[in-house]
This record gives sequence, C-alpha cells and structure tokens, in this order.
Amino acid sequence: MSAVWVYAEVGPEGPATSALELLTRARTLADIVAAVALGPGATQAAAALGAHGASTVFASDDPIYAEAVARPAAHALAELVGRHAPDLILFSSSHEARDVAGRLQARTGSTLMGNATDVSGIDRAVTQIFGDSRFVEVALDGPQPKLVLVRPKSFAPEASGGTAEVVPVDVDIPDELRGARLLKVTRALAQQHYAEHKGKPFFGELAEFITGGDLVAMVLEGPNAINAARQLIGATDPVEADAGSIRGQFGTEVTFNLVHGSDSENTAEREIGLWFPELGD
Repeated sequence: MSAVWVYAEVGPEGPATSALELLTRARTLADIVAAVALGPGATQAAAALGAHGASTVFASDDPIYAEAVARPAAHALAELVGRHAPDLILFSSSHEARDVAGRLQARTGSTLMGNATDVSGIDRAVTQIFGDSRFVEVALDGPQPKLVLVRPKSFAPEASGGTAEVVPVDVDIPDELRGARLLKVTRALAQQHYAEHKGKPFFGELAEFITGGDLVAMVLEGPNAINAARQLIGATDPVEADAGSIRGQFGTEVTFNLVHGSDSENTAEREIGLWFPELGD
C-alpha cells in the first residue's frame, strides 16, 4: 500500500491552513495518509489533522522544533522516514517548510520538486511554466520518499470527518543541531548579554534594540571560527566595515548594527552559557 505524508506546520492556534489543504489532496493519492507535526501545539493539532484525512499524526510538542532553525525538524523527519518509508511527502512553500525539505533531501537523496500546483500521483506532480501559461506534469524519479513543495491555495481544504492516532515522536536531537535558535530576547537576557556596558549612556538603547523583535542566535564551530565570523560580520562602525560584510552592506549606525559576534574565546564561552545554557559545558 502506498503512503503519503504531510509535513504539517503547527502553532498555538492549531495547524496551518496549508496542512489541511495538503491533507485534502493526500487522501486522494494513497491508502495511508499521515501528518508530521513538530513543535508546541502539535498534539492539540492532531484532531484537525485527523478530520482532514490523516489516519496517523506523528507529533512532538517539544519547543526545540519551534526555536531551533529547521535542523531538528529535518533530523526528526529523516529518522521517521527511515523507520516507516513513506512514498511521498508533501510540504507547503513556506520558508520553514522549504528549509526542512531541503535539509531532508540532503539526508535522503530524494527527488525534491518545488513550485507544484498539483500532485497527480505518488510519482508525478504538476507545475506551471512560461508565466503560468502552460501546465507541465513532471515525473518524480529517484529514491523514496519523493518530496514536493506545493504552492499555497492549490487545493481547497475539505474535512473528511476522520480521526487520527497520535504517535509520539521519539527522536533524540543531537546538541550540534540545537545551535541555531529563533527567539525573542527578554529584557533580563539582554541586560546580562550587555552587562559590560551597564552604566554607559547607550546601554538602554542596546537592550531596547535587541529586544525589539525576533532574532536568530547561533553557535558556530570550526577552525579559527571567531576571527572568520567577525570578518563576515564586519567592523563595529558600519562606515568602516568592509563592503561585503554584513555590517558594511546592511548597517547604518553603531548602536543598531544588526549583528553581534563574540570577540574572544572567553566571551564566546560566557555568551554560549547565556544563550544556550544546555550547551555551555
């Protein structure tokens, strides 16, 4: 029997509409339809995913899947693929889904097709070319599972009235996959991070800027990693930074310099302990 999976993006408010759209199509393609939901809200989303065609929902509410950028999700998905061998996995075209699908493809060697507007079979998908003036059916060759990124609103979500069995995702996430995290910085963390500048006139501006929105924190490892990273980052003053550096290309003033990087091994050790306490040792 053929099996089609849907990578279902979820959040506190439930599954993304794209997951319900993909499940609606998936249940016309295969005998077995499952969804993979990772991150806070995954278990709660199982009811809606089951109602739209998933007979099984592989779920984990572990916040690491929402915080760490793509790699834990791709790792967990690769482990599940190795255990259950689905024929096809459908993804939305969101930034997250594209990232996860690309990393999964690197692990499995599967065919990965993007920009699909329909999925006509387990090994066939449809896209549009020449300014969307012509439809083309593409044969999906290569090892299983085939991976297809589908355009939003390609299918109308329709409930089937079914229910899903929830299967907990029991996958260990290695420490090296936890070293990139999307988060909103608290005031307390900002003040700890900039503790060396406490009492200086610009301390308040630094803390306000870094807490003003989401950011990505990363731990980089490799030969001469600190110097290599700081060369990519550029000088603190964007005017003095190399044109090809991040600050040189995107920075406008010293206080709001877009990116921070540890300047020594001692600083890196302290900052990793703050931002990634589970990796601090």
